[in-house]
Amino acid sequence: MLRKKTQPEANNDKILISVKEACELTGLSEKTMRSLMNENCFMVRIGRRTLIDKKKFQKWIDRQS
Repeated sequence: MLRKKTQPEANNDKILISVKEACELTGLSEKTMRSLMNENCFMVRIGRRTLIDKKKFQKWIDRQS
């Protein structure tokens, strides 16, 4: 019997999330998300990967309200 790798149901335990995950959480397009990342300070580069610091992104969203 093979077991599938299970992904966590909630992304609450992740510190960094991908652009795609942020788009799914917010409903924004990838182009909009990338332009927001360039204008603000929640982007993290690790090698060639571009990730989003979830806590900073959440604080930025809270300030926009």
